[in-house]
Amino acid sequence: MRLENERVNRDKYYFIGYSPELNKYILACAVAWIVWYHRYYEISKEEYDSFGSAELDKLADTLYKQGCNSERFLFSEKKEENNQNQLDLCE
Repeated sequence: MRLENERVNRDKYYFIGYSPELNKYILACAVAWIVWYHRYYEISKEEYDSFGSAELDKLADTLYKQGCNSERFLFSEKKEENNQNQLDLCE
C-alpha cells in the first residue's frame, strides 16, 4: 500500500500516512511473526496530526494489542487475518 506524507516511529514500530486510494488516514503496526508484516488501521486526521505525541503512541499500542479485533482494523499483510473485503482492500 502506498501512503502519502508517511511518518515513521522506529521506536514504537509503527508508521502513519494518508492513503489516496482509500481516502483514509492509516496507522500501520509492525507484527513480528516468522517474518515481519503490518496490520493497517484507520485513524482520524487529528490523530495523524498528533504524530510524536504520547497519545498516538498509546493508540498504536492499543491497536497492536487488539489486532484484527479492533473496530479500526482495515486489513493485514498476512492474508489469513483478512476476510474477502479486507483482501480486496490490500490488492
